[in-house]
Amino acid sequence: MAVIVNQANSKLKLFYNAGTDENDKDIIKNKTYSNIKATADNEDVYSLGIELSQLQEYPLVNLVRLEEHQLLNEIED
Repeated sequence: MAVIVNQANSKLKLFYNAGTDENDKDIIKNKTYSNIKATADNEDVYSLGIELSQLQEYPLVNLVRLEEHQLLNEIED
């Protein structure tokens, strides 16, 4: 069975440090932005993440690009 892989849109996930809890463990919050074009350069996505993080209340601790792929079964003749 052959599988066809189609690249779908990406997501951008930003992680923020929202302080510490009563046990001095970091509280990490995240925000996900969907429908990032698969053709967007990593540098552009990174720059976008930095710009978006500056609009948030908490400091940015991590930035992740999540790639989505659609897997299809190739129909053989």
